[in-house]
Amino acid sequence: MTKQNVFNTKRLNIKTLGKALSSSELCQLVCILSDEVTEHLPPSFQGKTTEHDAKTWLNEQIQSSQVYGLYLNQSEQLVGLLIIYVENHHAHIGYLFAKSHWGQGLATEMLTGLIAYGKSQNDWHVINGGVSTKNTASAHVLTKQGFVETPSNSSDMLHFELTL
Repeated sequence: MTKQNVFNTKRLNIKTLGKALSSSELCQLVCILSDEVTEHLPPSFQGKTTEHDAKTWLNEQIQSSQVYGLYLNQSEQLVGLLIIYVENHHAHIGYLFAKSHWGQGLATEMLTGLIAYGKSQNDWHVINGGVSTKNTASAHVLTKQGFVETPSNSSDMLHFELTL
């Protein structure tokens, strides 16, 4: 199945991910799901150390959410994931990048493109994101992009939203 391009940014192509990934993409997915990257994510994201584990995890995610690959424009290397679950006009998002691509502004760039994409979606009124209180970098990226912190029922999670 050909991956459908959803939106682009200056350095990224955001494409739908299906169940059929190449061996190279599965290897890249294992790197994205490394212990350091998933440290502050739910337990279901953790411990994916083989291509089989990563493929099984991806197939589970695809059952309940829209899963997108974040590919570098020049190399078409899979460097991250964007996961979206839409309910009652709210797009609940999660994203992660391979550690080797942290600190390069890619999350900010991806969110800028996602916000523009979200505004073009008739059924999206709000984008919601949640991060661990220990993940200050992601919290900073969300606030920098205009997301506002909202009350949370959890002492270890911060919730943010952006009205479109």
